[in-house]
Amino acid sequence: MYKGILAFVMCMLIGSVAYSNDVYIEQSGSNLSANVNQDGSGNRVGTSSTSAEITGDNATLDIDQVGNTNTVVLGITGDSSSTTLNQQGSNNSATVNVGSNSGSDNVTINEQTTGGSNTTTYNVGNNAGASDVSINNTITGDNNTVTVNENSTASSMTDKTTNITITGDSNTVTRTASGAGHHNTTLSHTGNSGTFSITQGGANDTTVNVTTSGTGHSVTINSTD
Repeated sequence: MYKGILAFVMCMLIGSVAYSNDVYIEQSGSNLSANVNQDGSGNRVGTSSTSAEITGDNATLDIDQVGNTNTVVLGITGDSSSTTLNQQGSNNSATVNVGSNSGSDNVTINEQTTGGSNTTTYNVGNNAGASDVSINNTITGDNNTVTVNENSTASSMTDKTTNITITGDSNTVTRTASGAGHHNTTLSHTGNSGTFSITQGGANDTTVNVTTSGTGHSVTINSTD
């Protein structure tokens, strides 16, 4: 039974050449299931000042945006949640914060981005404990930037899983992790001028698997204990 409270506001602004859809979500409670579909330019789910907040256990969220200059700013707090993001177009931006204010365990994020000049940022457990977080990101296009800031408190070999696959030119990936072991990172890149910076953490258990194809790569990997 769905126990949560979902506040949902959509504003559509029609201009001469593009549509803009704004969605603001503030949800609390367990067993949420929500789908957000947006077509056009300038689509937004949350903003930098007012993020879409999903709070509660067993939440399932699916966000699809088709068009240019799309934005997602999402906060996830709770256990056993699954989030799917799909952005198609250019100049897209996605920021996902997991467990910023309260512990969040068993969280899965699957993102697929198609287009150029895309920016994706994940912040995991920055101000609170988070464990068993799985991030899977597939990007197709040029001039893409992916940043993963991981501070979750994992303790088993199935925790802190990050898989990033990028096809295209001039892509940049920055991945950091810290604390409590197992910092698993897998990166597969195809294209030219790729720049990767991967920093793992301490308390043992760290695995990095990088596969690249093309020219002009710059790869930096630091592992600490």
